[in-house]
Amino acid sequence: MAFSKKMIGQQEIVPGPVQPGQLPEPTEIACIEVTKIYDACSQRLCLDNIPPITFVPTNLTLTPSFGGCENIKVTLVTPPGFVITPLPDRPGFARVEATFQVTYDIVINYPDGTTQTLPGNITTFNKDIVLYVPDPNVAIMKYEALAECLYGKVNLGATTTVEVIIGVWIVIKSAVDVQLLVPSYGFCPTPAACEEFTTDVCDIFYKKPFPSFDPPQMYQNPY
Repeated sequence: MAFSKKMIGQQEIVPGPVQPGQLPEPTEIACIEVTKIYDACSQRLCLDNIPPITFVPTNLTLTPSFGGCENIKVTLVTPPGFVITPLPDRPGFARVEATFQVTYDIVINYPDGTTQTLPGNITTFNKDIVLYVPDPNVAIMKYEALAECLYGKVNLGATTTVEVIIGVWIVIKSAVDVQLLVPSYGFCPTPAACEEFTTDVCDIFYKKPFPSFDPPQMYQNPY
């Protein structure tokens, strides 16, 4: 489904990439309310101090091995969420503290092809950073994070444990809801009608291209 197009003079306007110099003149300056990002920083963390997790193998006659991590999620621990403390010697800047948790499932493999899942494992990490936060009273702290298992190993002994190392990419942003003046092309046109999902075999049949009834020509002597 594509966006509907809008005509500005002789030029079609539609959301998507444009070539340099091909933007038409705006038709108005609009006041919009948006979440403006004032500062942001990115970090990567290697969580290599996660305590080993003890588990009981489902098959005591086979040697288990690490099979990877699934359902990895990084979330902010709330409360307290983000704690913002203005820095007296740096106007506009603040110390931003937060605790995040990583939840993940561990997959254990066995030589016979069976697997065992250890669900709901949790580890945490803290961030203590400095960002430009123009007004802590109305600031909106945002974050984006991805994580993956970098390493895993099953240890056999009196108890069976699995240890993992998790890598995290995280971006933390300070933002404020503001009103901005921006060039505009007016309101978006009414979207095209939605495409209905159908399981009716007749509808599917009617949409198929009509086949050719003519046998194909032999354009080249096969011998």
